[in-house]
Amino acid sequence: MKAIILAAGQGKRMRSNIQKLLHPILGKTIIQYVIETVQATGIEDVTVVIGSDGAEIVATLGSIYPQLHFAIQESALGTAHAVQAGTKQINDNDDVLILYGSMPLVTEELIKKLNVLYEENHIDGVVTASSPHIFKGRVLKQGLAKMRKFNDQSEYDLADLPQTLREDGYNIQAYKSLDDMTVFTGINTQVQLAEAVQHMRNRINTKHMLNGVRMIDPSTVYIDDTVEIKPGVIIYPNVILEGVCKIDGNVIIGPNSHLKNTTVGTAAHINQSVLHDSKIGAGTTVGPFAYLRQNANVGCKCRIGNFVEIKNSNIGDGTKAAHLTYIGDADVGKKVNFGCGAITVNYVGKNKHHTIIEDHAFIGSNSNLVAPVKVGEGAYTAAGSTITNDLQSCSLGIARARQVEKLNWTKTKKT
Repeated sequence: MKAIILAAGQGKRMRSNIQKLLHPILGKTIIQYVIETVQATGIEDVTVVIGSDGAEIVATLGSIYPQLHFAIQESALGTAHAVQAGTKQINDNDDVLILYGSMPLVTEELIKKLNVLYEENHIDGVVTASSPHIFKGRVLKQGLAKMRKFNDQSEYDLADLPQTLREDGYNIQAYKSLDDMTVFTGINTQVQLAEAVQHMRNRINTKHMLNGVRMIDPSTVYIDDTVEIKPGVIIYPNVILEGVCKIDGNVIIGPNSHLKNTTVGTAAHINQSVLHDSKIGAGTTVGPFAYLRQNANVGCKCRIGNFVEIKNSNIGDGTKAAHLTYIGDADVGKKVNFGCGAITVNYVGKNKHHTIIEDHAFIGSNSNLVAPVKVGEGAYTAAGSTITNDLQSCSLGIARARQVEKLNWTKTKKT
């Protein structure tokens, strides 16, 4: 079987500078859901019909699905005319599935039911009220060639094709679907896009819950279709998981957490934190109110506490940064301890520099490590120090002004 997906038209009612079918729904564009549903049924030969303004669709989809064919509907003369533009890849003996690219909720199960009806009854075509349709290639091309009727917009309408074929004596049957009618939701406005997001969210969340993921309140959880979650995970309210996230078993994701393109190891605990492009090891706790971004790679059994920010850094197993710490452009060893207010000073106004902290080091509270700098294994920095030179292993770095006490200073000032 081959497929034709109709994707022509900017979608003026969306009132957006983004092509209608390239609007996102939980990690994928509208048309990606349609393409992947078709492919899931085993159909590999897929033609996407675009309008003359569809270069962006070709550029976007071509890089993701290099096996796709594209056909151009030069003039916007309706859906039947768009199908005709897509028949160049169709042979007379082909079975042809036709779908609208604006219906991302159409399911693999619906297509398979339609195909069973088509094959078992040996008919020339089978149609649903909206989408999809299946026709024999020869019958489809003959019917399109004979269509002469116009709708109110002076366009050839695919909805008229079944009647045209019946008038020519072809056996075209209608399929009355018992599926939830939301699968036929078409997207033409921002309101319909929001409705489709809600339907897709319910579908995705249900899939994960049936697979053993517990959601305290699934109505507040948004998970992209690209996210992988293993059984035993607990997700609290107001959680967003975006992009290519991989969540291992027995992880707890606490309320108000936002993860994007992040991997979380077994039994880790994320609480009220933002993690982008990061990796969290098994048994590590993050948050509340931590911010990990851009290649923050945290090892196993670490403690990343409240108001800690990590960026472009590797953190060894067992390291702790309990609160109010910034770690940027650093390689941190195992079982390092960061005191409150410790900072890697990586940016000096023009270039960013690297900090190395070796295993078992202790960074005292309110220490500034001015990169490039290295703190050796087991070394300590005294609280309040600004470290500008490397520290040898097991040494203590003290870099602060000596305390001066002026006795009776306030009494003298008052007089």
